Amino acid sequence: MAMRCADWWIYVPRVRTGHFGKRSGSESRFFKPRSLEELSTEATISTRRSVAGCGLGKRIGQGAIGFGRRRLMLKRLLHRAVVDMTIEPLDPILIKSGQPTVSGADMTFVTTYRFGKPVPYLPGSSLKGVIRSYGEMICRSLRPHPVPVCLPYLKPGEENNGEAHQASCGLRIEQYLKDKNKDAISSAVAYKLYCPACRTFGAHQFIGRLSTSDANLVETNGSLVFLLEKRDGVAIDRLTGGAASGAKYDLEVLTKGIFETRIEIQNYERWQLGLLGLILRDMEEGLVRIGMGKSRGLGRIGVKLKAFKIISYGHPMNELQGLAARCSEEENTRYGLIAETAPGAPLPEGNREGLRFVHDISETWKTVLEPAVQDLASYIQTVPWPTQIDRFTEERTG
Repeated sequence: MAMRCADWWIYVPRVRTGHFGKRSGSESRFFKPRSLEELSTEATISTRRSVAGCGLGKRIGQGAIGFGRRRLMLKRLLHRAVVDMTIEPLDPILIKSGQPTVSGADMTFVTTYRFGKPVPYLPGSSLKGVIRSYGEMICRSLRPHPVPVCLPYLKPGEENNGEAHQASCGLRIEQYLKDKNKDAISSAVAYKLYCPACRTFGAHQFIGRLSTSDANLVETNGSLVFLLEKRDGVAIDRLTGGAASGAKYDLEVLTKGIFETRIEIQNYERWQLGLLGLILRDMEEGLVRIGMGKSRGLGRIGVKLKAFKIISYGHPMNELQGLAARCSEEENTRYGLIAETAPGAPLPEGNREGLRFVHDISETWKTVLEPAVQDLASYIQTVPWPTQIDRFTEERTG
């Protein structure tokens, strides 16, 4: 497909020339080429110039120019899903602060300041990590071999038995860029190559679709109600099976408190909403644990969904759709979007709020997401990962 020059702007920074850093007469400017030849010439001239003024830290001609496209998916809003929920400990919870204390517990619960005093909270990063790892487990259950998702902590070349081809997508591309002396690949190429988990939760080269906020305590009658308890622990001697000498410790656990948080997934593909739906079902049933000590009776939580809304921008949705149904054929091909397997479930009439149409599915979300779950199952069975990223990195480094 022919590329239109109108889709591009090039930032040309001011250049230092001559001795002692004297400046030439040229000034920083944005340049709009009139032809593909002019675009190519200007990009070549600018290859070694810093583009710090763009805030990209990349060199034109090595990936940064791709970010000037007007039609990047995350540069415009098509739709998003918003889930508001509360979290309550069913078993004691411990999310360590990492800060040592002189006279307190050896392992203290993480706190933040609200209303002028330190109170416990559940970090959004911890919640997202749990959601991602549980989502990866679902994907592996749908297709045991070849494994359809990467191990985000595993560096390429360090795979052990049973971990072949499972190195982190982001670290593999990072290694490829280092070997080829490049700064970046386009977000479209990265999205097309990455595994389902990295597509949803993010990796190197691009931000994830799903975000979580910190879970803060809910006010009850004007006050924040919670309970932290101190519990003893002791290390076990693996030879005798008894307590190890001098290895006693104590930990601070949360046993009471109601927390509220929000999950958002922006410009989702429909299968991604299906994955989120399966995770939320299991969280409601108390099957998901957070924090440390999960194998020792800690971390089980109760989750209640307060609201589940589908938000469409520009015009309402009549049925549940994802990117594949709402983007052009060219964008579907460029990003490798996954076709939807069946018509979406009907959505309730949207409530207009400015440019947004808000469809409330709080009471029917499990039914509405059924086609999205079918999309997920179909996609995981056919996803060309890791074959696609293997071929990309091997062909270019060989």
